[in-house]
Amino acid sequence: MSKPDSIKVDQNEETVTEILEPAAELDKKIISPVKETRNQAIRYILWGLISVAVNFATFYTTYHLIGLEYQVANVISWVIAVQVAFWVDRLKVFDHHSHHVYREMGKFYATRIVTYVVEAIILWLLMSVLGSSAVLAKILGQAGAIIGNFLFSKLYVFRNK
Repeated sequence: MSKPDSIKVDQNEETVTEILEPAAELDKKIISPVKETRNQAIRYILWGLISVAVNFATFYTTYHLIGLEYQVANVISWVIAVQVAFWVDRLKVFDHHSHHVYREMGKFYATRIVTYVVEAIILWLLMSVLGSSAVLAKILGQAGAIIGNFLFSKLYVFRNK
């Protein structure tokens, strides 16, 4: 007698699953992308602190301690931070595992060049034109770069087709 009940329960579970399956698919299509983007943005900010720290530490070392010109110091800090960011974003933020690592790395560097130019312009405007401090200029430049970098990475570099 227990076996017929088990079969009946299994049949009911299948019926419930069949009924709820379209709703689950709708949830994946509508809600999941929003939740996924929110979670990626949170991970991007948290994990991105590593590359930001590398960028600031390298900039501070090369500009303040070694005495390089601020744009040269910024290029050096940028190259090192971008390589760190690529691996962190690929593996931790977007959990992206394709077989096209070098193609993605090329796209990543290309988009980072765009945001680097934006940051360099901000540094130049604030430091050379307005006479602002290097630290304030770097913070504002990084803020602009961070927003652009997330959008480029999400929508272009690590998007799932």
